[in-house]
Amino acid sequence: MKSYKNLIIIGLLLLGAAVFLVAKFVNLDSVLVNAGYYQERITILSTADIHGHIVYDEETGGYYTLDEVSVMMGMPLMKHIIDEVRNENKNTLLLDSGDLFHGTNEANIEKGKGVVEVANLMGYDAMTPGNHDFNFGFDRLLEIRGQLNFPVLSANIYKDGKPAFDEYKVVNAGNKRIGLFGLTEVGALINTNSRDNEGVTLEDPVKCARRIIEELKDKADVVILISHLGDDVDRELVKKVDGIDLILCGHHHFLYEKADKVNNTYLVESGGYSTHVGQADMYFKDGKLAKLDWTPKNIKDKSKADPVLDAVAQKYHTIAFESAKEVVAKTKDKLDGFRSNVRTKETTLADLLTDAMRETGKADIALMNGGGIRESIPAGDINLYSIGKALPFVNSLVTIEAKGEDIYSAIERGIRLYPDGGSNGGFLQVSGIKYEFDASKPAGKRLVSITTSDGRALDKDKYYKVATNDYLYNGGDGYEELRKAKLLNKGELLKDVLSKYIRGKGELDIKVEGRIKAVNERYK
Repeated sequence: MKSYKNLIIIGLLLLGAAVFLVAKFVNLDSVLVNAGYYQERITILSTADIHGHIVYDEETGGYYTLDEVSVMMGMPLMKHIIDEVRNENKNTLLLDSGDLFHGTNEANIEKGKGVVEVANLMGYDAMTPGNHDFNFGFDRLLEIRGQLNFPVLSANIYKDGKPAFDEYKVVNAGNKRIGLFGLTEVGALINTNSRDNEGVTLEDPVKCARRIIEELKDKADVVILISHLGDDVDRELVKKVDGIDLILCGHHHFLYEKADKVNNTYLVESGGYSTHVGQADMYFKDGKLAKLDWTPKNIKDKSKADPVLDAVAQKYHTIAFESAKEVVAKTKDKLDGFRSNVRTKETTLADLLTDAMRETGKADIALMNGGGIRESIPAGDINLYSIGKALPFVNSLVTIEAKGEDIYSAIERGIRLYPDGGSNGGFLQVSGIKYEFDASKPAGKRLVSITTSDGRALDKDKYYKVATNDYLYNGGDGYEELRKAKLLNKGELLKDVLSKYIRGKGELDIKVEGRIKAVNERYK
């Protein structure tokens, strides 16, 4: 009897192991397709917010997704995942949700030329522009559109009152007609040097979505929105607009571990900085979308990078690195450029940069938007390449003359979204002043005090010399207070300002000084 008990226990263990392995390695929905329960499976591969990351990097510099990821695959390694999925299911589309062409040393070479070359090799079916795809100027974005071998879709970007891009496209996948359309966040011009985009407007996404869905009603079996609105805006949109089956979200760099559903619309997002490729498997029954499975994918074996794409990426990496490999200083500790930190509190990299701006600009005060700092600088040698990674934007130092009351207004604007560390790139880092705010107060009424370096309250009626960047001076992040200031001087790129400031200083030992203080915090 005892031997039978043992056999039964072993049998149950083996059965449990078999069930576990089947659940782990066998896609039951695919089995149901083969069995005829579902008529068809169409796969949508999604990338978003790549920001010019065409090369592999083991250190994200703190640019987060919703899980802890420390490897940016780069587009050549992403291509390996894409090819594997396509080989498994020929009914596959590859779509990108924007912010593709700007954000790295490599991307800055000839205004995104290398990213365009790599993107053309990826096999995209369509993309929508993100706000940072405007960073080289609107005219350059139009040039890029003409250089791509796949369509750029946006239904709400207008130039001189007319659509600037194709609004939608219908493609075939399997037996289904897939309607694709794009929407770009309405604040895209606020997030760029908006003086360079005359005649460009971004229209209400809800109205545009309704109009496009009406046009697609008899042309498509499935409607997919390639979005760079931010998933918070996407969620509000689908409460007002019916007829969208799937939204590929972008802008906030969130990583969805599973698909969410609002009303009849699935929402997914695939992270940022090339950390993941998202896979949405759409299953159809009786001609309609019956189920959607979502899987974020990443790998770390850089030897699997597509060799053709990798050759192009390495060419631009070599150009970027060779021109910037000079070591200008050392740092004892990592200089903190972590995304959610520079957008919510004082950091060591922000302090160092704003000090450099204030001294170089011969100013009383320095103001720097946290969103302009994109990565940390690792401990050890600091070369020009690492500075360029942290400060990839083509933004220059400017010294302006601003009234104290406008500085108060600007600081208040910067804390309006606190404690949001994702989208609040306008959070102001400072030098020459300290400020305190009450996080329990409503937006617009949070600022408690601003004091100067001598401990006095900043005088609202006095004019101060302020070192900032041309992005903020041009109204970026909505800073109209700075846009109306008097321009005193325009200097070098911020990355050059910082490199010259630290050159010859030896080993840096930067500590935060209490320049920014939040009290009565309701959320952490």
